[in-house]
Amino acid sequence: MTGMETYSTFEEMFDELDRAVGEFADQQTTTAADAIAEFTRDGGNVTTLTEEAFAVTHEPTSELAEWDDPWPVTYGIDGSTTRSLRFHNGLIAGASAAKLGVSGESDNTDLARRTTTTLIAYLNADGFSLGGARSAGLDTPEDIDAHLFSFPSCERTNRIEDYVVGVSRTFAEGKHARELADELDGPLFIDGPLYPSPAFQWMLFGQVEGGPRGMAEIWPEMVGDILQNYVSTIETMYENDLPVIGIVKTGRSSVALTALEDKIRNTDIDGLELPLPWSSDTQLFSNALHTEADLYGDRGHLISYTPWLFQTEQTAHGESVIPFGSFDGVSLRYGDPQEYQRAFFYARCPRSGTVMRVETPYMFARNDRFRERIQRKALVELAQQQNEPRAITFADENARITRNDRKNLLNVIQNVAPVAEREVQRGQDRFESE
Repeated sequence: MTGMETYSTFEEMFDELDRAVGEFADQQTTTAADAIAEFTRDGGNVTTLTEEAFAVTHEPTSELAEWDDPWPVTYGIDGSTTRSLRFHNGLIAGASAAKLGVSGESDNTDLARRTTTTLIAYLNADGFSLGGARSAGLDTPEDIDAHLFSFPSCERTNRIEDYVVGVSRTFAEGKHARELADELDGPLFIDGPLYPSPAFQWMLFGQVEGGPRGMAEIWPEMVGDILQNYVSTIETMYENDLPVIGIVKTGRSSVALTALEDKIRNTDIDGLELPLPWSSDTQLFSNALHTEADLYGDRGHLISYTPWLFQTEQTAHGESVIPFGSFDGVSLRYGDPQEYQRAFFYARCPRSGTVMRVETPYMFARNDRFRERIQRKALVELAQQQNEPRAITFADENARITRNDRKNLLNVIQNVAPVAEREVQRGQDRFESE
């Protein structure tokens, strides 16, 4: 079958899918707007932060100049990684760089020149070790903070490459944020969730009995160090009356959706049938926030957003867990783990239609006025950029490790040959579902 014949067949298949979707839409009685209105009800592990109705707001971006921008200077943290580097003798390595982006007229632009780098190396053999930057005799520039770690020996697992790269990236980003937090004079945007997904999940599974412990068992000290960097950053910013804000652009989470279904199930609401048709939070809120008026209305382009939600617990291996509640690897300066849980809302960028989850710790969000300022600041950034805040974009550009960099770093290792890129890719394709 030729390429054109294949495409023609696909086109007919998708036409049939479109017909089926159209028939379903005619029968569907539950809208996303109707569904999210039920977040105000009891039940589930997600609750609203006010007593007001939970409904989407659409605001014209033409009024942007009249909006109060609470903080004219903003900062963003982002990092880049080499991905995993594999070698014939069993060595797996991953290196990362983290940078700060600065947006607005600031006296702290020199902070953007500083870099935190990490190198994690795994070789499951006795006698292999990798010293720290000082013991290795590295001659690093003054603005670069370098960290080298040997990954502990452990039982063979097909997740080892993910572990090596995940540790490399999240340690670099968190350490960089922690070292610079006290020098900032504006909010700090994080590219991603408040707490990095791999380390946060490792911590949650470490708090339950009988679940897959993974990194929480292999390298508990590192899991604690990574999360402590983020927690300490949040605490420093809180003491300086400046927020930390996570911007999550994509995700497969269904936390809010599951909580919403629990609320509906507990109150037996007429007209809302379970299960709800959406499969993720992103699908649910993309539907709820969508408006044709953004492109075709008479008010100009619109930014759309929800009220705030607060997640009280997480689920790990079927158990409800309070993050940091029984985890010994992190010290909480303010004691109560609830202060560190995430409050969040969803927003849809004008024109691009990109939907993002905006997060901040509860210690910032519990104050009505401060919470409103955080939301306004995030909305100003999203409306101006029609994407992530500018400071994150700057950080991403500054930290980027290119393919050419990766190739050159592979060639620096002279004592063992690398696994060919084509061989690596085929292996990943074949076994990625294991």
